[in-house]
Amino acid sequence: MASSGILYVVATPIGNLKDITLRAIDVFREVDFVVAESSLRALKLLNHLAINKSIVSINAYNEARKAAGIVDQIRKGKSCALITSAGTPCISDPGNHIVKKCYDEGVEVRSIPGPSAVIGALSISGLFADRFVFLGFLPQKRGKQKKILRDFVELPYALVLYESPRRVRETLENLRETLGDRQVVLFKEMTKVHEEVFRGTMGDVIEDLPDDDLKGEYVVVVAAKEKEAADPIDVDYC
Repeated sequence: MASSGILYVVATPIGNLKDITLRAIDVFREVDFVVAESSLRALKLLNHLAINKSIVSINAYNEARKAAGIVDQIRKGKSCALITSAGTPCISDPGNHIVKKCYDEGVEVRSIPGPSAVIGALSISGLFADRFVFLGFLPQKRGKQKKILRDFVELPYALVLYESPRRVRETLENLRETLGDRQVVLFKEMTKVHEEVFRGTMGDVIEDLPDDDLKGEYVVVVAAKEKEAADPIDVDYC
């Protein structure tokens, strides 16, 4: 039997196709097939790179079922590039079942690092977010959102989350009600043509958002809870 192939977990551009790394291009050229969250986006990227590979599509609903067949191909000697629609796989995106199955089967897994919306947003947030908690996508229901957010009210860490255009205003209002009117930076369409940044208190950002025509993908960075000033120390002078 042929020696086992390798699973490459490859970060891809979150918007600007020029953000692809040279190493990622080399991997795409070398692998036997690509596993992608979106076959259309994968095809667009590969066509841009003038690379032709077979593409297996996965999503949150079928990944666990497809993982065994994908890993079996790798175990038999074929190498694979795992990508998400944009950015780094397995972070609020499919891929974890395949990675875990590879480890269970003794298949080598390598990271090909690159673009990440979370790290990109943090690096230019200006919020000194050296320590942060990533929440991914919050539940859609208001009550479930608040239940999760209450666990982080007292933590001295920045919070990072993803949000869709149709829910971003409501989520910001929920954040303000639960966490207080903290500083926030809202990134729309990072690295893309219509990239835009909103910053200020949550109340300010809510007011700055247009009343309609909200489009694109959003990354929200919420400042850590400010430390309360210590009470003055009483000193008895002799």
